[in-house]
Amino acid sequence: MNKGFLIIGGIIFAVYIYLTFWNIYISHKTQKKNNYPELEKKEIFEAYDKANKEDSSK
Repeated sequence: MNKGFLIIGGIIFAVYIYLTFWNIYISHKTQKKNNYPELEKKEIFEAYDKANKEDSSK
């Protein structure tokens, strides 16, 4: 009986973790599409590098 509870709990936990990461991925994708629809990956990386260089020089 105890092993059954452990297995069912593990399955529920695994499904919960999967759905949590899936939700984060979909939300990030939707937010990026809504806020920056015309931005390309190259521009994102360039802006990230520029911001990091400005922060490190302070």
